[in-house]
Amino acid sequence: MRVGILTLGCDKNTVDNEYLAGLLSAAGCSVHALSLEAPAPALDVVVAMTCGFIGDAKRQSVEHLVALAEQKRATGFPRHIIAAGCLAQRYARELLDEFPEIDIATGVGQIEALAAWILGEKYEEQRNRTERQPSVVIHRPFPRMPLEAVPYAYLRIADGCNHRCAFCAIPMMKGPLRSVPPDILLEEARGLLARGAREINLIAQDIAAYGADLENSYLLPQLLRDLCRLPGDFWVRCLYCYPGGVTDTLLETMSSEPKITPYLDMPLQHLDPEILRRMRRPFYEMDIPQLVARIRAAVPGIVLRTTLLVGFPGESAQAHRRMLEGMRALAFERLGVFPFSREEGTPAASFPRQLRQATIMKRWNTAMQTQAIIAEQFQQRRIGATVKVLIEGYDAERQAWRARSAAEAPEIDGYVYVHTDSVLSVGAFLTVQITGADIYDAFARPLPDTTTK
Repeated sequence: MRVGILTLGCDKNTVDNEYLAGLLSAAGCSVHALSLEAPAPALDVVVAMTCGFIGDAKRQSVEHLVALAEQKRATGFPRHIIAAGCLAQRYARELLDEFPEIDIATGVGQIEALAAWILGEKYEEQRNRTERQPSVVIHRPFPRMPLEAVPYAYLRIADGCNHRCAFCAIPMMKGPLRSVPPDILLEEARGLLARGAREINLIAQDIAAYGADLENSYLLPQLLRDLCRLPGDFWVRCLYCYPGGVTDTLLETMSSEPKITPYLDMPLQHLDPEILRRMRRPFYEMDIPQLVARIRAAVPGIVLRTTLLVGFPGESAQAHRRMLEGMRALAFERLGVFPFSREEGTPAASFPRQLRQATIMKRWNTAMQTQAIIAEQFQQRRIGATVKVLIEGYDAERQAWRARSAAEAPEIDGYVYVHTDSVLSVGAFLTVQITGADIYDAFARPLPDTTTK
């Protein structure tokens, strides 16, 4: 059986699809990772793992479902289409009504059921059984099949969310926090390292909440220490860590474990206290400048990443200015800005004082321009520094090797482009000197005899 897998949305969907690919491959299926740009080949089944987070992500998912449906009508392939993931969790009935070409629309956490339906070809009897209650519980290890030839991997340590931010639909799609038991995570991490991963990126809706639903007080710092005890030369990176969970114990663990990159992704969403309160952000009353100073003092040289949301209902011009002032004062090395998306079913969708889209996009542009200056200043300070990088591949257009240092998370940050006449090994660590930089990328040359396999 030929099965195509299309990954849309976040890296949590990447993990789900690698689980699904592992189960299907183990059962003898021929599994193909599909590109967002190229049409699906003549396949028996295509699984589209959709995203329903914000408007743009939903539109992208629907556009690809439309393309698959049109191809099926025109060619007869793929013979079956399955819509899975967050969009299907929220809008299963609507998708089935709109697209008769879709055989099954099922929600999150249905990996074993999906594999069973595909292998048993039970499409007709499942078509009207839409999953309305989200379930993201992982109760046993799954085989994982990589869908991309990259030297890094994501380790989803939990899913679901107990926070109730006013703008966010994730709890409706994912349900409450469910941490993956540590024995399963450590077994999975061993498998990722064995298949060649040199960087393990910890992900969840909030990795700082890991273990709150487990017994024996096994929390994120203990998991980090146990991961770092695994043999081999590799990095561990912390992504999506809410500020309230940045404890002294976590910072001490990060500073004392050489395998943990000095990098922390800490989504804040705003820097104005009143807007944070209206957003119903957890720990909205925290002193963020004090927290940032404490992190930088505890982990020297750390690179901090955050995300901010502009255009939230009731965001005044003064609140937006306070955000910009905070950006300049805190100088996050990495920062993403998102325009407010009015998501149905969320409290913020019905809040008064909704902003015009033109105002939202103007503020988005201003914030992006502000961060571009900060990012360029950080990049210029790196010139002359000696850093360790992970080689990811060769970029023929730039005629340089594409790599990342501890300062660049995969897929969301820039690259370090290494110029050398030597042939480098993908997945190798190399020590380089930064020779130049632009706003998001750096350029380097290797130092002699520094490659590690």
